Parts: sequence; C-alpha cells; structure tokens
Amino acid sequence: MKSDNAKVGVVVPPNYFDTTAKELQRLAPDIDVLHTQIRVDESFGFSLDEIALTAGEISDCAQSLAAAGADVVLQLGTPFSTVHGWERGNELQAEITNRIGVPFEMMGLSVPAGVLATGARSAALGTTYYDPEWVARYTRFATEAGIEVVGSQSFTDQGRFATHDEAWRASFQGFEPDFVIASILEVAEAHPAAEAILVPGMPGRILEHVPAAEDEIGRPIVSYYAIWWRCLGHLGRRPVVPSGRLLDQA
Repeated sequence: MKSDNAKVGVVVPPNYFDTTAKELQRLAPDIDVLHTQIRVDESFGFSLDEIALTAGEISDCAQSLAAAGADVVLQLGTPFSTVHGWERGNELQAEITNRIGVPFEMMGLSVPAGVLATGARSAALGTTYYDPEWVARYTRFATEAGIEVVGSQSFTDQGRFATHDEAWRASFQGFEPDFVIASILEVAEAHPAAEAILVPGMPGRILEHVPAAEDEIGRPIVSYYAIWWRCLGHLGRRPVVPSGRLLDQA
C-alpha cells in the first residue's frame, strides 16, 4: 500500500553511520526518510580542502534522492557547506535546489539562519570537537552570515579532552547528550552577553534536552537541528513534542 507520508531524502557524511535523522521522525512521525551517503575514496581524510571538493557528489546524491520521490532533500554535516563561506554556500544550495526541483537544505547554512530567526544577533560558539583551524573558519562563516561572535569554547578549551585530536576521533562515535549539554551550559556561563548559543557540527542527538537547557540559561540554543526546522517549514509540519525555541517556531 502506498504511504501518504512526506518523503525526506537525507545526504549523510562519508565513512560515518549517521542516525541523527531519527530525531526528525520523532518530531514528525508522518515522515519517511531515505538516506544516501557521500561517496569518497579510501584516502579521504576530512580535511577542509577535501570536503570542499565534494560539492558535485552532494549534488548527484541529492538528484538521486529527488528522483526517488523525495519532497525535500537535506544534507547533513556542517563543514560541507560552511567550507565554501556563507555567500558561496548559499549559491551552491540554490544551484542544487534548481537542479533537483525540490527544496534542498544544507545543515551548515541552516544553523546561522536559525540563530537569526530567533531574533538573536550575537552568539557564543560551543565549538565541541573543532580544532583551531575549524573554529577560525567557522567564526568567519558565522560573521559573514550576520552574527556577532562574542567568543567560543571547544571541548578541549574546557578541558573535556586533552587534545583536539582526541576530541576529533571521539566525534565519530558521538557524544553523550549530558556531556554536550554540560559543555553548552559552560559556554553560556562564560558569555552572559551573548544573545544565543550556537553549536556547529553534530555532537550527538541532544534536541530533547534543549528545552530544559534553554530555560536554564534564558537564551536560545541553535545547533544541527536547525535543519529539521527548515525541513518542517517546507513540509508545513509542526513538531509534535516540545523542541526548544527555534523548532517551536516551525
């Protein structure tokens, strides 16, 4: 029997078993999800230069998902858009949307847009497992998007890992929600003037813990789940469970 559920295609990062989209189906159970993975060769090492070269592959993956019947196609993995900068990243997103004929949203672009949608104009960055090069690139990206970055802290800055390399390796397994939320609260405490806390990357599925954390700090927390906000907006859906300040606007 044919399903009347909305169909969402999801392009996930290479070499990574990504289950993040389970959150989307928790927010809107009448959504079916089809994944495809960015294909790279065995030498791919996740350097920013290598990531920048995947734009054509992402476009092909999105086309394949649209041909399979997706109503919306999402691309997960923040650096795959932010590496191009705010302006070029948005151009790439528009080009792929035009090619595939259905809405296409890139996670990295959705996060600053989500911060601005909450009414915030300044943010502190919780840069999780990012090393200094990635933090510098992301700070520039968020600034280009129109956000005043007032400061940042990574897991390593906070002493949660001894080295950036340790934090990076751990990211492939994901982090426990309590670990990530504690880090976010520390960022908020260190930057009381920030109007929002922006968390790039996919540090683990933390969305169900966000409403309580936002209540504690009195400010919005925006991270990877801004892509669900974009998706639900395209589909005309609202989340069926409390999901924090940004998602409650969907």
